Amino acid sequence: MRLTHVAVVATAVATLVAPAFAGGVPPQAMNKTISVSFVATGEAKAPGGLARGFSTQVSVIIYVSSAGRLFFRKRIANGRYSRGKDIAPGEGRGTASFQGNRLIGVVPFEAGARQVTVTFDPSFSSCTASVIEGHDGGGVIRRHGPDGAMYEVTSASTLNPSCSIQSGNAFAG
Repeated sequence: MRLTHVAVVATAVATLVAPAFAGGVPPQAMNKTISVSFVATGEAKAPGGLARGFSTQVSVIIYVSSAGRLFFRKRIANGRYSRGKDIAPGEGRGTASFQGNRLIGVVPFEAGARQVTVTFDPSFSSCTASVIEGHDGGGVIRRHGPDGAMYEVTSASTLNPSCSIQSGNAFAG
């Protein structure tokens, strides 16, 4: 999806900031692992001002516990650089919540944000993913790359979003 001037609306984010409690998590999603991956591509200005293309592989594994708590494992990689992080409930800067048969996550950047939406079939045995990257009206997207440096993204698109779901905890043993 091409980068559009998507406004990251405060009210939309506000509806997502509450942590997902068991009451808001569909029972069909509990004790399941959801894997989402996609490639973020585009052009960005490096800290020295040099514009260059990028192609970053993003993968996120989400475990929904039997108590309805969400645990995340995130990894991004671009060439020789990669970084990852495990995020427990209540940690991290992003938010995620279920809204019916959808899991909607918002990851804020230094400026702008990424929204990942996972839509499940009625039995929660399959899923699809979509990704939107946006910025405030008239603003830019600024985010850290896999090398840890801050980049100003001048164009972005998302390729090959995929999703899978399986029973059990992928983080266990």
